Amino acid sequence: MGGIFAVLSPTHQNVMEYVIKGLKQLEYRGFNGSGIAVFSNGEVVVYKDAQRIDSVADKYNLRNLNSWIAVGHTRYATHGKPHTDNTQPHTDCNNRIAVVEDGALANYEALKDSLIVEGHRIISRCDAELIAHLIEKHRTTNDFRDVFRRALTGIDGYFSLVAMDSTCRCLLAYSHGPTLYVGVSKDFIAFSSSRGALLGLVDRYFRLEYGEITLASPLGIYVETIDGIKVEKKFNSIDIDPRYADKDGYPHHMLREIYEIPEALMRTLYSIQEKYLNFAARLIVDAERVFMIANGSSLHAAYIGSYYLTELAGVTPIVVSAAEFPLYHVDSVGPGTVVIAISQSGETSDVITSVFEAKLRGATILGMTNYIGSKISNLSNLYLPIGAGPEIAVPATKTFASTLLLLYLLSLKSAWHAKRVKDEEFRSRIDEVKKLSTSLYHHLKHIESQSEVAAKSMIQCRSGYVVSRGLTYPLALEGALKLKETAYIHAEGVEAGEFRHGPQTLLEKGVFALFILPVEKQALQATYSLLSMALEKNATTIAIGFEIEQKLGELDSNLIKVIVPYVDRHLAPVMLGIPLQFIAYKLGVLLQRPIDSPRYLSKTVH
Repeated sequence: MGGIFAVLSPTHQNVMEYVIKGLKQLEYRGFNGSGIAVFSNGEVVVYKDAQRIDSVADKYNLRNLNSWIAVGHTRYATHGKPHTDNTQPHTDCNNRIAVVEDGALANYEALKDSLIVEGHRIISRCDAELIAHLIEKHRTTNDFRDVFRRALTGIDGYFSLVAMDSTCRCLLAYSHGPTLYVGVSKDFIAFSSSRGALLGLVDRYFRLEYGEITLASPLGIYVETIDGIKVEKKFNSIDIDPRYADKDGYPHHMLREIYEIPEALMRTLYSIQEKYLNFAARLIVDAERVFMIANGSSLHAAYIGSYYLTELAGVTPIVVSAAEFPLYHVDSVGPGTVVIAISQSGETSDVITSVFEAKLRGATILGMTNYIGSKISNLSNLYLPIGAGPEIAVPATKTFASTLLLLYLLSLKSAWHAKRVKDEEFRSRIDEVKKLSTSLYHHLKHIESQSEVAAKSMIQCRSGYVVSRGLTYPLALEGALKLKETAYIHAEGVEAGEFRHGPQTLLEKGVFALFILPVEKQALQATYSLLSMALEKNATTIAIGFEIEQKLGELDSNLIKVIVPYVDRHLAPVMLGIPLQFIAYKLGVLLQRPIDSPRYLSKTVH
């Protein structure tokens, strides 16, 4: 996973400066390692290290290297810890092919085992290396396009890639999900994971769609489907504000990362290897006791995860803040206890302290982190990658959504092991995840515009409540946190059943009440009466709910609504959490807050 940048010059201009600059612009997509591959004496030569591109360029004096074709990558570790061997580009056994990849291969373990049996030398733990060997395996002709297509047929996953071949002196790119852009000018053809990184190099571009292959050579470019059908592409001009080039054209990383949620969900789905998900599910089902520990947004995700495990797998975990765990719970831990430790950074001090204490007492640690190579991943007996990709903004957005999905997948697999979910239902629920990602991709713009209206209505409010119940109650806690982090406005997350036990006394003009409509029928009906009460008290009243909730249209016209597409009930927290993120972001912008770097906060809490 990471950022791809590759350039070929049909007029044989030197491309090294542009590849280095492009990878620098892509460091928001990965910073665990970087590398560049070029041709030399009929072979592919790779310069790489587990460092940022500036350090690699200085180490190998790359700015003084001359090459008219090169592929580069800046890595975010998902398969294999940060290490030079795991850094891309990767080559085949004979150094004739170089590959850079963004995404994850779902059948990595099976592919690796079969390639080793066939005699291929696999050096790294990075899934991208397997693609180079698969191309090598199918190289029975000099038609590189045909070889490339045949190599791709055995791969399952969510990935895009660029391969460089020393025989045809060309680049071949393919998208099986993650965005890949193709830019063209008189002197250059470039492939990039970001439009912003193409700025200043090419004058027009197109997006490579799912299942499309592009061949770039000194003769130009040729686009076809994986089935070999020619595709005519329409070019677009690059209309990105240069100030935002390092954020892919967005004014803030937070907004960019919200828009990356559909892709992050697919990365999470395919980053988890089946073997390790099975191990984790067995641990949970067979455990005498299960704890879930986390802080901040991860703790709110854990609360939702407890609903999943309880309902689906029949396992009722104890969810506790990692700051509280050593005070009252650690003495209940021993052999037979599983502690699910969640930390997006993998470096949260309270989580690490709790993990140490639990391990001393014989507990098994199941880590969940977005950063492979972190302390949590190293301390865990088994860890599962969140796989959302790097998150630069301090407020968690895509990592929160991906953590929810990971907990859902773990709960589903645990239910399968407990024989509470059958194969057909399991596959059906996975298909629902894919549909959710697609639906989000098409609806995010509309959700953003509705959320902006809600944010504008809150601009004069001094404080307020975020209210929900049942599976979405922890979302109320998360929504209140987002408003505090991003907009510096006081907000309190309240369980809807508790709203009449005190909080309602503060409802009046200048106070907002933001309701997340529950997915449970009984809870939903009770929430409608609270909505009506908030409107009667002249509070700024907002409702976030599914498009199927027709009763919303019968309420007071002063009610501000954010309507989202309907999804399966268990995926509701993912979908309904996105308007909360947009509202917090929009309100923060209106109030001129430092969106990506809130005061007193950092991405890792020590």
